[in-house]
Amino acid sequence: MLDCAIIGAGLAGLVAARDLRHRGLDVVVLEARDRVGGRVENATLTDDTYVELGGQWIGAGHDALLDLVDRYGLKTIGLPTEGNLLVRVHGRVMAVPTRADGKELTPFEVADLSQGLLRLRRLAKRLAADPAWVEANEAWLQQDLRRWVRTNLRTGGAQERFEEVYAAAYGPMAEAETLVEGLRQVNSGPDLESMLATNGGLNQQRVDGGVAALCEAIAAELGDVVRLGQPVVKVSHQDEAELTLASGETVTARRVISTLPPRLAVALEHDPALPSWRAEAAEKVAAGNVIKAFLIYDRPFWRDKGLSGQSSSDEGAVRVTFDTTRQDSERGHLLGFFEGVEAGSLATRGVADRRQAFIDSAISAFGPEGAEAIEYVERDWTAEEYTGGCHGAHFAPGIWTSNGPVLAAPEGCLHWAGAEYAVRFNGYMEGAVRSGEEVAAAVARELI
Repeated sequence: MLDCAIIGAGLAGLVAARDLRHRGLDVVVLEARDRVGGRVENATLTDDTYVELGGQWIGAGHDALLDLVDRYGLKTIGLPTEGNLLVRVHGRVMAVPTRADGKELTPFEVADLSQGLLRLRRLAKRLAADPAWVEANEAWLQQDLRRWVRTNLRTGGAQERFEEVYAAAYGPMAEAETLVEGLRQVNSGPDLESMLATNGGLNQQRVDGGVAALCEAIAAELGDVVRLGQPVVKVSHQDEAELTLASGETVTARRVISTLPPRLAVALEHDPALPSWRAEAAEKVAAGNVIKAFLIYDRPFWRDKGLSGQSSSDEGAVRVTFDTTRQDSERGHLLGFFEGVEAGSLATRGVADRRQAFIDSAISAFGPEGAEAIEYVERDWTAEEYTGGCHGAHFAPGIWTSNGPVLAAPEGCLHWAGAEYAVRFNGYMEGAVRSGEEVAAAVARELI
C-alpha cells in the first residue's frame, strides 16, 4: 500500500508529490491527461518556438514559485520595457507611455494598488446595480476623487501610477472631479486593473521555456511516480483510500490528495459521499470562461511604431493584448484573450472565425499590419475535459466568506490542494504551489 495517492499532475500535485518523496514517503500521481502541468501548457509553433497556452505570469510576492524556478535551474524573463501601451475607449485610441524612470513598484505598493483598485471596481458595480445605496450615499459620492485616491491608496507609488493610467484612459482628472464621476468612467471604459498590471511597474515575469518547463522538470525528478493517461472515476476515503481508475484498476493508499478544481472534484464518485455543503459551494465556484490565443507575425511590427504590443480596450472580441516575443526570436508573438460573453459566443464557432476576430482587434489597435498574421494558435480551456475552464475559479458573492477557507479542510483521509484551495494567492500559480506544499506537510505529519 502506498503512503499517498495524488489526483492531478498540475503544479499543486507535482509539488506535493515532490515534498512527500523528499520526506521518504511512497507516492503516486495519477494524471488523466497525456501530459503534466494541468492549466499550464506549451504549444510548439511551425518554427519550433513555443507559446504558453495556460498560466505564465509570475508577479510580485510569488516567492514560492520563484524559489522552484531557481531550484530547477530555470530563468525568468520580463515584459518588453520599451514602447507605449495602447488604450481604446469608445473607438478612440490613446498611447500611454511606459514609466520613463524604469521604477518598479515595491511589493507593498503593488498590494496597496491592488486593494485600492478592487475597492474602486466594487463601488463602480454598486453604483450601477444599487440605486437605493446610491441615494443613501449621495453626499459621500460627491467627495473629490483625488481625496478618495489618497485615502484608499496610501503609498505614493501606487497613487502616482493610478493617476497616470487613469488620465490616459479617461483624460486628465478634472480639478474638482468627484468620486461618482470617476465611478461612471470605470463602468464605461477599459479595465484599469489590466492596464496597470501590464504597463510596467508591477514586475511581471515569465519562465524562460514556459512554466510547463518547470512542471516537466519536477515530473522528471519524480520519474515513474507520475502516471499519465490515468483518469480517476471513484474515490473511497474512509480509514484508508482506494481510487478506482477508468480502466478498472484500483490504487490503495493511506492518504489521498485531490488537486482537481472544486467542480471537477465533486463530479467524481465518492464513498462516503461528500457533504452537501461542499457540492453546493462547488456549484457556485465557476471556472473562468477564457480562450487564450496568439497571432504570430514575421516581426513584432508594433515596435516599429514605438508600441509595446500591450493594449486594453472597452470593446472588441479581444480586449487585452501582450507582446510575448522572445528576445532571440525574429517573429512577433501577440497574445490576446477572448473572455466572458465573447469567449462563450466565439467558442460555438470555428477556429477561422476566432482567428479573424483577433485579427480585427489587432487592426483596430495597431493598424493594417495586424492583418498580416502568418500563424494562429489557441486553447479554449472550457472545452478541455479535465479542466472545464480557466484561468481560475470565480467565487460567487458570499461563497469565499462562508466556505472558501474550509474548502481545503480534509474529509477523513482525503485532502485537497490547488489554486482554488489556497488561502493566499487564491487562483494563481503561486497559490497552487503554496497549497501543494502546505498539504504535503499536513499529510506528512499524519503519516510520519
